[in-house]
Amino acid sequence: MLLTDNIDRVAAADFARYERDDVPVVIEGAISQWPAVSRWTPSELAARIGDVPIRVKRSATALHPDFTAPTLREMFATEPTTFRAFVTEIASDSKGTRLFTGDEKFVLRRRDGVTTIDRELAPLLDDAPVTDLVPTDRLYTVWAWFSGANVRTGLHYDNNGCHNLNAQIAGTKECVLISPDQVDRCGLFPKGGPNPATNCSPVDVEVRDALPEVRAVTARVGPGDLLFIPAWWLHAFRHTGAFNANLNVWWKPDPARDDNQRLQGERDREDSRTDQGRPVRRSHRRAGRPAG
Repeated sequence: MLLTDNIDRVAAADFARYERDDVPVVIEGAISQWPAVSRWTPSELAARIGDVPIRVKRSATALHPDFTAPTLREMFATEPTTFRAFVTEIASDSKGTRLFTGDEKFVLRRRDGVTTIDRELAPLLDDAPVTDLVPTDRLYTVWAWFSGANVRTGLHYDNNGCHNLNAQIAGTKECVLISPDQVDRCGLFPKGGPNPATNCSPVDVEVRDALPEVRAVTARVGPGDLLFIPAWWLHAFRHTGAFNANLNVWWKPDPARDDNQRLQGERDREDSRTDQGRPVRRSHRRAGRPAG
């Protein structure tokens, strides 16, 4: 895998151009004024949410899911605990064995114009409101992520077809991003195979010479930063802070723009009939600066 460069770091005023062109970007310090950035410590969160029962991901290797495990049950293992116990313990978990995400319990979900907020996690939104960079009418889901050091999430794309603003509140993370026009070279689990996670790859992006034909970009985020991951972009994370707190906000891309991309895709398919080899997917830009 060829790491081409770090992605741009810009102010919030410049974000619209990156969203328009499906280009990943870090919006530096965009949420630095959120109360959560100064308040969210393990002790504060334990007091705020309390003994709410939750399930958390469990891995012996710090990879989540752990595709090196011999069975699906071990790959996607979870265990019960309480929120208070979990956030109290993970700050000392340097092996990255446990991870909480919205897979287990969402914060907010909007479907067909109806917004549902989880009653037990609702206090999180008091300190971390949905950013106004996200159009309210296209808001889809908000998840919370909490982890200790060295948790890793493997290479995957989000299969909800949404853009994602990854809001880093506490701790730091490193991210590798790969454009969706390279998905066929990323070794994803095949459809119809024994592993149902067909939006995931078992390839370890941190292994030297992994995915040698793939070009990737990197990002590092700290407290107050927003990382924009456009719909369908593949990504993998390493959580590098001793305690990491994060909100993921997903929203549907502009449908008018999607119609334009669909028309472009039809033109691409027409062009590809005379191409030798693989059709070129022109509807997704590679990482870099947006046009215009």
